[in-house]
Amino acid sequence: MDVSVDPQGPSMKIILELQPEHFNKEENLTHSQFARLLWIPRISALYHTKANNIFPSSHLDQKTVSVFVRYQGATFSKQFWETLNSEQNQSICVTLTIAHIGKTSYMFQGDIVVPGNSTAVAQHYVQMVHVSTETRRPIPLPQWVTEKYRHLSKSSPPENMQPLTSWPSRVHKYCVTVPQRDIDVNQHTNQASYVKYVEEAISGGLRSGFYTVLGQITDPFIEKVGMLYRRETLLGDHLEVLNWEDSAEPRKLFFQILKNSNPVFDCFIQYSEDSSKERTLAKL
Repeated sequence: MDVSVDPQGPSMKIILELQPEHFNKEENLTHSQFARLLWIPRISALYHTKANNIFPSSHLDQKTVSVFVRYQGATFSKQFWETLNSEQNQSICVTLTIAHIGKTSYMFQGDIVVPGNSTAVAQHYVQMVHVSTETRRPIPLPQWVTEKYRHLSKSSPPENMQPLTSWPSRVHKYCVTVPQRDIDVNQHTNQASYVKYVEEAISGGLRSGFYTVLGQITDPFIEKVGMLYRRETLLGDHLEVLNWEDSAEPRKLFFQILKNSNPVFDCFIQYSEDSSKERTLAKL
């Protein structure tokens, strides 16, 4: 991994090498592995020595303050899914730029570029929240952050996702118990694992014929995704994944993961049809 920082941005550029384990048996990059890849730039912005005094979460007292990812979203071009596969030994360049500063949170936005192409094939957005390790509630950002980036507090934040508050009568349900392999170093469920549960729910919905459109269109690819993290879960927790189609646009699917009827994760995935018929649903 190669990391470079531009203090004037303030931005960070990270080169990530793609490994065989990032792909499924059809040699396609999966949703959950992509989410895990984007975890690396976030961690670099938090803890890499080059990020000191530049990014808002550097120099935190980790005994009293934690950083929680509230939202993560991305938009993809068709080229993203066509060029990233295990047949090529590839790396990707991920950029992070501070786009907005709030009272208790801040937002990154950035591009993803593949070798040999200067044009971004995807854009991504991340909202980070400072929380108290004792109460698990949001707390104000450090004073040096609000002073240094005062101009960014007046900027419009990137597009975000609002919590899902209801669902239709027709939903697909999938249940899962959090296994040991999905637990992170903080003894919580790794956030990328929620995306894996969504993948498994989609597979179940396709097998059962639940979807009115997704199972019928030719070679859909993901155009846009939004993920809202609402609560933490632990080893052994029993989770229920609710899944339904947008009534106005069936190519857009909504997901809500519940623990004891309380929402812990909201997500939407919007598909676009690949008319070239070169790809298959196997990328799920």
